[in-house]
Amino acid sequence: MQPQLIALYVGGFAAAVTSVFFLDLCNLIFQCGCDHLWAAQDAHCNIHSASGRHCPLCSAGVAGYGIIYGVIVGTQFILGFFPQRWHWGRRLAAALGAFPVLGAVVGLALGLYTGYWD
Repeated sequence: MQPQLIALYVGGFAAAVTSVFFLDLCNLIFQCGCDHLWAAQDAHCNIHSASGRHCPLCSAGVAGYGIIYGVIVGTQFILGFFPQRWHWGRRLAAALGAFPVLGAVVGLALGLYTGYWD
C-alpha cells in the first residue's frame, strides 16, 4: 500500500476518535457537564446556566472551538505522515496519543487564562 494512503488512514482514524470523544475530554478537564456525543452532548454544560462559571472550551464559540479542534486533528494528520520511517502502528499510537496530550495542554491553558478554576 502507498505510504501516503497509509498516512491518510492513520490521520483519519485518529481524527475520528478525537471527534467522537472531544466532548468527553472537555468534561474531564472542566467538569462542565458535557456528555458523550451519542448522549446529551453539551445540553448539560454549564454554558447554558445564567450564572456561575462557564466552560472555557464551550464558550470559545464556533471559531475558537474549531481552532482548538483543528490544532489537535492537524497534529494527528502530521503524525500520520511523519516520520515515514516509523511503522504505521507507531504513527497511529502517536496520533491517538496526541489527542489527550494536546487536549490537556490546551484545556489547562484555557482554564488558567480565563480563570475558570479561581
